[in-house]
Amino acid sequence: MRTVKIEPLTRVEGHGRVELRIKGGRLAGARIAITESPRLFEGLLLGRSLFEVPALICRVCAICSAVHRVTACRALEKALGVTIPPLAAKIRELLVLGGHIESHALHLFCLVLPDMEGTASVLDLLRKGNAVAREGLALKALGNRIQELAGGRVIHPINVEVGGVLQRPDEAGMENLLAELEGWRTRLPAVAVPFTDMDRFPDSREAVGTRVAVRGETGFSLMGDDLLLSDGRIIPADRYRELFREHPVPYSNARHSGEGKSPFLATALSRLELAGEFPEGMTLSKRNGELAGGIHANNAAQAVELFWVLSRAGTLLREILEEGERELRVPVQPGSGIGTAAVEAPRGLLIHHYGLDDLGRVAEADIVTPTALNQAAMEAQLLTDLAEVADETELVVRAERIVRAFDPCISCSVHLLRLV
Repeated sequence: MRTVKIEPLTRVEGHGRVELRIKGGRLAGARIAITESPRLFEGLLLGRSLFEVPALICRVCAICSAVHRVTACRALEKALGVTIPPLAAKIRELLVLGGHIESHALHLFCLVLPDMEGTASVLDLLRKGNAVAREGLALKALGNRIQELAGGRVIHPINVEVGGVLQRPDEAGMENLLAELEGWRTRLPAVAVPFTDMDRFPDSREAVGTRVAVRGETGFSLMGDDLLLSDGRIIPADRYRELFREHPVPYSNARHSGEGKSPFLATALSRLELAGEFPEGMTLSKRNGELAGGIHANNAAQAVELFWVLSRAGTLLREILEEGERELRVPVQPGSGIGTAAVEAPRGLLIHHYGLDDLGRVAEADIVTPTALNQAAMEAQLLTDLAEVADETELVVRAERIVRAFDPCISCSVHLLRLV
C-alpha cells in the first residue's frame, strides 16, 4: 500500500492535506489531515470576564468573525437568562446574513468557479472578462458592506455585545443597501446559473452523513434552540455533546464527530434538505429523494441560499428603518450560569457553550464548528465517490473538488485538544 498526499490543499481557508491510500491500483483509505496549528481559544477564555469573550472569540477566523461573535453573545445571554431587545436581534441577524453573502460569494466565485471553468484562479477568469466572476466579487463586496453597516466594521465586528448591540445602523446606509438588494433580485438568477446546473458537477454518489441543522420556526432559519436531524430526531442544542461525541484523532488537529460509524453532515446542503423548501422560482433536480449532484450539490445549495439570504436581509432592513430609535441593549449583571447557542454559519452548524462562575468569569468553554463536524463525512465521501477511480491524476483532481465542495473553514476547526 502506498499513500498519495495532496498538500497543501488549495482554494480552501486554512492549512490541511488529503492522504489517499492506494492498494492494488484502487483507493483503499482516505484521511483529511487538518494541519493548522491548534488555536487554543477555549483555553485562552478560561478565567476571563464574560464581557471579554465576544471580542476575543471572533478572532478565531476573519471570514467567520461575525457569526462567532453573535453566537458567543447568544450563549452567554442564555447562561445569564438575558433577553435582548427585538431591534437588537434584527441588527444581529442582519450582520450574520452579511457574513453569509460574503462567505458564499467567496466560496462559489473564487474557489469553485475556477474548477468549473478549468482555470487555476479567479484572477485568470477576471483577466478573461468572465462576467460571472466579476458579478460574484460585486456580491462579495455587498456582503462586506452589510457587515460593516450592522457590525461597525467588515472584520471582527464591534457593534455586538452581551445584552444587545451598541448602536442602530446609519439610516442613509440602510436605505442605500436596501436599493442595492432590490437590484440583486434581478441580477442573481443569471449569476447563480453555473452552480445550479447539476450537469456541471463531477459524477458523485449521494452525499454521505446524517444531516444536522438548526431547527427554525419555519423553513429556512439560521438560529434556533433545537437541532433537527435527517432521521427525524429533534434534539435540544444544549445536548450537543451527547449527540456529536467529539474526540481527537492522531493525524489531525481537529476533532472528529459521529454516531457509531455514521458521520454528520452540517452544510448548506443539510439546511436546504431539512428545510424542505426552495425560494420562489428556484428548483433543483433530485435523485432518490435527495438533491442530485452528491456533495457537489452543496455548491448549488449555497447558491439557492443566497436568494433567501438577500430577501431576508431586505426584510430586516425595512423593519429596522420602520422601527426608528428603539431600545438596543439591556443591562447585564455578571453571575453564574451555563449557556449553549446554535447558529448556522455559512458552511454549517456552529455551537458555542460557556459555563460562568459566580463572578461571571469563564469556567468552561467549548466550540463546535461545521468543519470539525464534517471532517469524518469528508473522508467517507472520498471513499464513496472515488473507490472505482484508477487513474491517479483523476483521483487527485476529483479529491480536491470533493473537499472544496464542503467549503471547509480549517482555521475555525482547530481549538483546544485534550489528548486521551
